[in-house]
Formats: sequence, C-alpha cells, structure tokens
Amino acid sequence: MSKKIDVYGLSDAEIKTLREIAYKLYGKASVSLLAKKLLQKKLQAAAEPEPIQLPPPKCQKRITLRLPDKDRAYLEAAADKRRGTINDVARDIIQSHISHHPILSAFETDTLSQSNYQLVMIGRNLNQIARRLNAGENVSLNSQQIGELKKFIDAHVGKVNHVLQTNRRRKRE
Repeated sequence: MSKKIDVYGLSDAEIKTLREIAYKLYGKASVSLLAKKLLQKKLQAAAEPEPIQLPPPKCQKRITLRLPDKDRAYLEAAADKRRGTINDVARDIIQSHISHHPILSAFETDTLSQSNYQLVMIGRNLNQIARRLNAGENVSLNSQQIGELKKFIDAHVGKVNHVLQTNRRRKRE
C-alpha cells in the first residue's frame, strides 16, 4: 500500500534542478521518482550495521597459540590462498569475529581493484559504442542493451567501491 509524502519548502529553482537530476539519472523528470530512489538507497544502507568502534591499540602484544595440526594446516592453506602469512589470516579471523564483518586480505583488495578497473574500461568502451550509435554508425548492439549493461556495470562498480572503502575504513580504525 502506497502512502503519499509531501515535501515543503523547496524553491522553484530547487525543484527545477531536482527534475533535471531525475531526468539525467532515470530518464524521467520526476522529483517523486528521484526522492523514492534516494530514500530506498538510504534504507538499504541503513540495513547494514556500522562496524563497532574500538579504541586504537596502545601497543601490540604477541599472543602464542597452540593449535591442533588440522587447524594449523587450515591456516597455512588460507595464508597461501590469500598470499599472506598465517599471522595475517589469524588476525583477520579475530578482527572479523569482533567487528562482525569480513576482513579482506591484501590480495582480495587488489583483486577487487583490478576487477573495478576492468569494469570501468568496459564502461568506457560501451560509451564509445553509444556515441557511434548516436552518430548513426553501424553497431551490432542497440542502445537499450547498452543502457542495461551500463546500469549493471555502474551498480557493480558502486558495490565494489563500497567494499573497498569499508575495508579501508576498518583498517584505519
């Protein structure tokens, strides 16, 4: 069931600018659609809990663990897979448990960065194809297919950037 929400206090110039933004983003000069999409994004972002804020450590202390051979083997395999050390894996597991968020290894972060770079390059190529289409040149894709692909890529780039920034923020905390 839809409920109506009224927004008061916007000037005509502000409404005009909002219509232009809505048109650029969604192809419709609808302030209502723009507001709806922005509110939905906020609701999705609110569903993700913020990481726990812990005070910075005053000093780093060594902890020694005695583990069964199978647990040590697991940590060694995970370290090889992540291209890190056993200490890195153990620290990431502990930090992930404390913060209730996965911790990305340096290798995973590099992989995500490379993925994002490749997607950005694909997006640029798609823009070049779109320009050719708009110029009336022959291209094997239609503009609707390109638009759908661009939306998919933009969404993926946004998600990957969010993961990377969240991981960077956690490392600073």
